[in-house]
Amino acid sequence: MALPDHRILRIVYLLESTELFGGVKVVLAQAEALARRGHRVCVVSPQPAPKWFPLLRSHFERSSFQESSELAGAEVCVATFWTTVAPALERARGPVFHLCQGYEGEIAFYREISSEIEKAYRAPTIKLAVSGALAARLVRFGFGPVTNVGQAFDREGFFPDRVRPPADPPWVLVVGPLEIEFKGVDVAMAGLELWRRRGGRFRIRRVSYFPPGDGERRSGLADEYHVRLAPERMPFAYRASDAFVGGSRPEEGFGLPSLEALACGAPALLSDVPGQREIGEDAAWYFQDGDPESVAGALPRLFTEEARKRARVAGPAAASRFDSDLVAGNLERSFLAALSGRTSGA
Repeated sequence: MALPDHRILRIVYLLESTELFGGVKVVLAQAEALARRGHRVCVVSPQPAPKWFPLLRSHFERSSFQESSELAGAEVCVATFWTTVAPALERARGPVFHLCQGYEGEIAFYREISSEIEKAYRAPTIKLAVSGALAARLVRFGFGPVTNVGQAFDREGFFPDRVRPPADPPWVLVVGPLEIEFKGVDVAMAGLELWRRRGGRFRIRRVSYFPPGDGERRSGLADEYHVRLAPERMPFAYRASDAFVGGSRPEEGFGLPSLEALACGAPALLSDVPGQREIGEDAAWYFQDGDPESVAGALPRLFTEEARKRARVAGPAAASRFDSDLVAGNLERSFLAALSGRTSGA
């Protein structure tokens, strides 16, 4: 809750897309958490309001950034994607923050415009990151200083299921699009295929933003495939699974499905990269980044009674370190520091 002498800020978030993506969910969760603290928060986007995430306390303005009345009147502006940095700097009357959830310049899809992305990151904004690992990575690239505000996560719905016997054969959940290389889904699936060839018995449950591509369909590895599963259904997918494999590569700013799986008490096998270690700490199991052989070798450890008991206790405890209200407090301090002419601490 806000303190009695709390200053009410007028804050605007610039959102390029309102489609069902994890990064969009994080932005909306931040907006709602700040609004719960009493601030007037508006999300501005040229796309329609997200029906999949109703905004209960914050506001939404469908507008181009150039014509947004909310942007013109805001004290604080938060750019949430590299393409929103320029319009934020052009029209904002107060400090401009750049919320970073990963460095787009490392993504193969954007390789041809990487110089434009780098220019956006070198623009005079105040950088905010959703993890310590990402903040350190951006500083190494020369984009600092960067403040780690933490990851916004609302745990409602994300909790362990009642104790039940494992399925026979067990279900393994892999979340994310195969087409986005830094998600590491290709590594996870290759490791599962290796283990199956060696006699491993399991079924694969896939969840992705996109329908399965030709290669994934031909492989026949997935026994279930869910496209754009509604956010309120995701906890059930984790609880109905006997293990989770998260293959995030170092380029991913934050593996949100890894956090959700831990919160639901699922035994989680994660890639051994700084971002995943920051999420899972001692609550998860790890495999060597980018190595399907390491995935196949580590998987059998997850299907033991000891692993199930450990995951049910340690997973939710690790997930409890991530909280939208804590992030809102960190954001508020950064905003107030900028408005008073101070620099926010990392």
